[in-house]
Amino acid sequence: MATLMAEFDAYLDRDGAEPTADLVGFRQHALWLSQEEIAEMINDLRSVIVARMNREPSPERTRYLLSPILFPAEPRTPRTTGPHV
Repeated sequence: MATLMAEFDAYLDRDGAEPTADLVGFRQHALWLSQEEIAEMINDLRSVIVARMNREPSPERTRYLLSPILFPAEPRTPRTTGPHV
């Protein structure tokens, strides 16, 4: 987290930083997902991100940092059937 905050502070301290023009954003969504659904979503996100990771620098491209953070918002409910993990 400290690295993420330092990178963001460095951006804000930069001459000409324009968060709106640069499409800077923070998005937070609360999702109700099973272990299988969260695994599927992580795979989907990974596919979308990996498909863009090998793009080379060019005059029309700007390097962006994307830092997804994912954690349960509350304790996981115990499973009532099947194997316990």
